[in-house]
Amino acid sequence: MNKNRFYLLALLGILMAFAPACNTDPCKDVNCGANGTCLDGTCVCDAGYEGASCETEWADKFVGSYLGRDICKSGTYNLTKPAVISKRSAKEVRISNFGGFDSFLDTDVTKSDELSFTNKTDPAGRRFTGTAKISNKRLTGSYIVTYSDNTRDTCTCEYNKQ
Repeated sequence: MNKNRFYLLALLGILMAFAPACNTDPCKDVNCGANGTCLDGTCVCDAGYEGASCETEWADKFVGSYLGRDICKSGTYNLTKPAVISKRSAKEVRISNFGGFDSFLDTDVTKSDELSFTNKTDPAGRRFTGTAKISNKRLTGSYIVTYSDNTRDTCTCEYNKQ
């Protein structure tokens, strides 16, 4: 009986050693690059990145020149000079001539299609708080600008990428 048990265990060991693995790694052939991690065969991208391999930076879709207008409580202002968005990092852009102010504002890219700025101050001392979204080359949003004398204006922006 002991001998049979030994042979049975030996046979079981041999089968286990040569049997193919039942579980395969779903991430084995998935490359998420330096900006993501594979989870169950799909890339989960770090904040600021998207794409099948996490290769696209969120900020890239905002880069360009825009024309449009700002509609504020104080009046409507058409941009006579483009607002220009340039990338500073995957999650930060600089908007030159935002609101028609001949200055710049650094804003955060908080979602793949959204800019956010809270108490961001431009070089002239104006403080901006608001959000903007991009969809089909159109940037729309709302913001409050606080001037150095603490007066405020509430505005919406409607810009089209050129």
